[in-house]
Amino acid sequence: MNPESAVQQLAATLLAREVNPELLATLQESSTAAILKQLEPACAELLEREWTKGDFDDAAVEFCRLFILEPRVPARAAAYFEENELEIAGRIQFMIDNGFLELPGGFKTLSPDHIAILLLVQTTLGGEDAIQFKKDNLSWLPEFSEKLAVESEHSFYQLAAKLISLA
Repeated sequence: MNPESAVQQLAATLLAREVNPELLATLQESSTAAILKQLEPACAELLEREWTKGDFDDAAVEFCRLFILEPRVPARAAAYFEENELEIAGRIQFMIDNGFLELPGGFKTLSPDHIAILLLVQTTLGGEDAIQFKKDNLSWLPEFSEKLAVESEHSFYQLAAKLISLA
């Protein structure tokens, strides 16, 4: 896997669900944590210690505030388009329905135009296919990333905004 795909997969995972012990362990892996601390120094403290129940609760509340309950930062492509807002979801649903795309368990409950799914799909493509996919389906990433950077109060979601800006 190339570095860009690894970055996209990490961003997809951060945006797909609340931070859980498994995701935290991945983020705290020494080589990953070293890179993430350089990218978002504010998350260093969270990457260097064992989390309490309160830490997980704080991250869950922020996830819900940003993406679930009257979302401050809608994580679906449809929220960023006035015309043909369901076009992207339709393309991805077609891929799922026809067996061209199999989603990991944690992604199956997400809308087909959710940013996490779109980033995951892009990581499976290469070359011109990846470029075309980004052009057709991810033109809204800069707006999403900016909103996330402004609205997030948790350093992991600040990190996600920076990861997306690299995609």
